[in-house]
Amino acid sequence: MPRFSVVLLIFLLFFCSGLYGQPWIQTDKNLSIISQQELRTHVRILADTIVRGRASGTPGALMSVQYLISCFQKFGLQPFNGRYWTQSFAIDSGLIGRNVIALLKGSGYSDEYLIISAHFDHIGTINQTVYPGADNNASGVALLLQLAEVFGKRAQKGDRPIRNILFVAYDAKEFDMAGSNHFAKTLSIPARKIIANINIDQIGCVLEPPHRNPEYLLALGAEQLTTDLRMIIDVSNRYYGIGLDVDYSFYGSPRFAELFFQLGDQIHLAHKKIPSVLFTSGIHAYTNKPTDLPALLNYAVLEKRTQLIYLVANDLATRKTWLRGR
Repeated sequence: MPRFSVVLLIFLLFFCSGLYGQPWIQTDKNLSIISQQELRTHVRILADTIVRGRASGTPGALMSVQYLISCFQKFGLQPFNGRYWTQSFAIDSGLIGRNVIALLKGSGYSDEYLIISAHFDHIGTINQTVYPGADNNASGVALLLQLAEVFGKRAQKGDRPIRNILFVAYDAKEFDMAGSNHFAKTLSIPARKIIANINIDQIGCVLEPPHRNPEYLLALGAEQLTTDLRMIIDVSNRYYGIGLDVDYSFYGSPRFAELFFQLGDQIHLAHKKIPSVLFTSGIHAYTNKPTDLPALLNYAVLEKRTQLIYLVANDLATRKTWLRGR
C-alpha cells in the first residue's frame, strides 16, 4: 500500500470515529483460525514436565523439535532447504543446538522474504527443579505456530502471500543467543531481500502493563528501524478493532528499550540492516522461575496479540511495495 494511501486511511479512521463515536471496523475471516484453545495447547505441550524445561541439547529439547516439525508438516509448510527441517550448530559447552526452519512459499516467483521467529529453548532443570518456561518462551512459540497455521491453511486454499515467509524457532537463546547468531551468519538470503523480521519473545502475560491497561503489547524496534512498521502496527490495531494498548517506549525508558532490544534474538538480523521488531509482554516476577507455568498466561489477551501480529505479518507479506529506512 503506498504511503499516501496509508495516511489517507488513518485520516478516514479518525474522521469516522469523530462523527459516529466508533471507528469503522474491518474484518478478516482468517482471524477465526486463531484461538485461545490452540494457543493453550501449544503452551501446555511445550511447558509440560516431560520436556523438562527444553534446555538445549537435552532430550526435552529434541522432543520440542519433533513437536515443532510435526506442526509445520501439518500446516503444509516445507523445510527451508528442501530436505531438512533443522539447522544444527555447536554450542560452546559442547552441546548441539537445533534451529527449526519452515518455509511457506509465496505466490509467483518472489525472491523476497519475511522472517517470523521465536526461541523455543529455556533453562531446563536446576537441582532437579524444572523451569517450565511457559511465558518464556512457550508463549512466543505458540504464537509462531498459530501464524504458521493461518498462513498454511490459506496457502492450502490457493491464497498465498506475495512474499515467502520463513518461520524460525531458535534454539540456544539461553546460550548467548547462539541459535539466532548461527542463523544470521549462515543465512544464504541477501539482507536486501528480507523485508522484515518479526521476533516474538515472552508474550503471554499481563502482569506488567505500561499504562494500567492489561490488554497491551510492547513493540521494540518499530520506530528505530523504519517509520512504516509502526504505521502498519497502529493501522492494523485500529482498523481491525483489535484494541491493544501498543507501547513503543518500553515503559518510557529509551535506554532500557535499547538494552532489551539488544538482548533479543532479532538483534543479529538487525545488525544486517534488516528492519526488525520485537513483540513482547515484558519481564515480570515469574520470569526464569519454576513458577513460570501455563496457568500464568492470559490466553484471551494472547489471542488478541496473535491476531494483531498476524495482521502486521500479512501486510508485510502481501503489500506490493515496501519502503525501507527511517
